[in-house]
Amino acid sequence: MKAKPQLLFWLFSLGFFLLTRLINLKIIPIFTDEAIYTYWAQVALHDPANRFISLEDGKQPLFIWIAAIFQKFISDPLIATRIVSVFAGFGSLVGIYLLSKVLFNAKVAKLSSFLYIVLPFTMLYDRMALFDSLLTMFGIWTIFFSVKLAQDPKLDIAILNGFTIGLGVITKSSANFFLYFLPFSLAFFNFKAKNLKIKFFKWLSFATVATFIAETIYNALRLSPLFYIISRKNLEFIRSFSEVVADPFANFYSNISSIVFWIAAYIGWPLVLLAAVGLIYGLFKRNLAVVYLSILIFVPVLAEAFFNKVLYPRFALFYFPYIIILISFATVSFFANLPKYKKFFITLFVLFLITPALSSFRLLTAPTYAKIADSDAGQYLNDWPAGNGVSQIVEFIKTRPQDNNIYVGTEGTFGLLPYALQIHFYGQENIRLLGFWPVDENNLPRQILDLAQKGKTYFVFNENQREIKNPHLKFLAKYQKGKGTSFMRLYEVVPQ
Repeated sequence: MKAKPQLLFWLFSLGFFLLTRLINLKIIPIFTDEAIYTYWAQVALHDPANRFISLEDGKQPLFIWIAAIFQKFISDPLIATRIVSVFAGFGSLVGIYLLSKVLFNAKVAKLSSFLYIVLPFTMLYDRMALFDSLLTMFGIWTIFFSVKLAQDPKLDIAILNGFTIGLGVITKSSANFFLYFLPFSLAFFNFKAKNLKIKFFKWLSFATVATFIAETIYNALRLSPLFYIISRKNLEFIRSFSEVVADPFANFYSNISSIVFWIAAYIGWPLVLLAAVGLIYGLFKRNLAVVYLSILIFVPVLAEAFFNKVLYPRFALFYFPYIIILISFATVSFFANLPKYKKFFITLFVLFLITPALSSFRLLTAPTYAKIADSDAGQYLNDWPAGNGVSQIVEFIKTRPQDNNIYVGTEGTFGLLPYALQIHFYGQENIRLLGFWPVDENNLPRQILDLAQKGKTYFVFNENQREIKNPHLKFLAKYQKGKGTSFMRLYEVVPQ
């Protein structure tokens, strides 16, 4: 690619990426996990003693630390935390281009970059305050440096590789796969080179350096006495090895089908089929890059199928870029091998892309109508974890007279409530938020009734969907969760 076309390509890619990631960044309401992570980042920013606060819940802290830095310069805490994923998404965009180019060619690289921007799976998570976009970025760069290290073993590449793996493992435990993938990059090692033993020893030495750096970064978390909670938290999501041996297929078929149908829900069956065709064609041609990509995809898929007892679509995000590269490889191969039918294949590819591109557009404009995985639509838009109503309640509280104390009770002590409200009133002493769980709507906590005697007091219900007829609660408003039947409801607590 010549200098000017390359500059135009990157200017277009940057502009298109920023447009799709920044426009209407808050159109999807804050959801439970985002509220937790945004609150943790806020606490970490203002209280140095709590920089490892995420470890209290067994979550690695890097995303929280970066979000805390962004919150220092961006006043809206949710936007600041979501911006971390936007930046990570751009890192993934650059990474997928470079990785596709080193595995195949510039045409595959450009198409992979375009698909990364356009497809709704990556678009959604590059706009959410979750760990997964950051994890995905480190994964792509780890694979890129691993391939470069195998092709030409150098210390500087090994150091960069070690840092990407290390930063990955202090982002999310799934990054351990990046370390496991390191030996597979030997598929690109030149075993016919002169001085083979010396060159292989260099690779082995530098791979050891990368591993040492990664392990050093991860073990730095042991400085916190809460480090042990990571492994305990992981067991809430995955089965132990002994459990898998005892009953290997307990969740296998349901997990496999969920992963496949979730990806199909995001990108459509035609593109799934195109990725499969690219895989089969590449394996038939004994293309080492395709073999390598198949390992990057199927190893974590099978691991999740056998081990996971809790699974969400976002758990597939870190290996989704390699599916994108397979789709691009298949498309470019069709164009190259069947030039007479190039116009036909271009038309077909555009048709394949219409449904996912429309879903992406709706994510930016009317997310409840976007075609995404049902479990994600429930969490982020339509069910109780979705934060519909939070922004309205925040504005309501802000418009109350601020010369007296305001008390707000919430149904919940951890998660969407009270954290989604707390992040907007951090440090405001006249506004006190108090979480309670469980809550009997007909028998409010004594503390909240006593506070109603002192000043304006409100109560927010989120999970309880039953009709409330408590004489101490005056209904003010309710907010529907997307297209679902769940509502967030705001009441004023009436003094006795």
